[in-house]
Amino acid sequence: PDAPPPPDGYGIIYAIDAGWTFGTLRDTERMQASRFAESAVQPTVIVGIGWPTETLIDFDRRGTDLVGPETSGPGRAATLAMIRDLLIPRIEGRLSIDPDHRMILGHSFGGVFALQARNAQPDLFSHVAAGSPSIWTDPEALEASATPDGAPVLITVGALETPEAALAAGQPADRIARLRERDMVGRAQRMADKLNAPFMEIPGATHGASVTGFLVHAVSFLWQTPVN
Repeated sequence: PDAPPPPDGYGIIYAIDAGWTFGTLRDTERMQASRFAESAVQPTVIVGIGWPTETLIDFDRRGTDLVGPETSGPGRAATLAMIRDLLIPRIEGRLSIDPDHRMILGHSFGGVFALQARNAQPDLFSHVAAGSPSIWTDPEALEASATPDGAPVLITVGALETPEAALAAGQPADRIARLRERDMVGRAQRMADKLNAPFMEIPGATHGASVTGFLVHAVSFLWQTPVN
């Protein structure tokens, strides 16, 4: 941020899928933290996590790195270890950071990675934001390990991610079948209930289009929600 750090340090958001999230998060932070916004948001560092490509997105690696178990390759544990052991010390060793406002954030595969990171490292992040999390990739393990004790969580979905809403909006039949099979909204709602987490629908948004609204809510959530 252009502003100096608050007395306790900057907030910080570690954002998965930087090619899709960084620009919106940067602009949202600038607007919400400005003196004209009259909001609770304080200056916040945005750390975009991506892959070494021109777009910072690698579809071949994304699944393995964010939701893959260790048995299939490096997997999500290696990605979390990189964030914990390399990225956080490097960033927070240079800047004044408030650990009570340290968020992990992701959408879709990134959203389920954020939830899994909370389970694996309960004290690493103060807040977790999961947009349309792909809980269908490992539903039994996630639901079994879900507990309201720990970092507060925000979960959002797009309103058109229910099969009924997608059908009414004229979405393609194959997309509707996929939504029904994966039960995106139902699983996200049940997870929010288990975590005592706020659950929000982004009006009129499909899975991909819900990213923008999710990110705006996540920035506010970091500063409006007290740590347990």
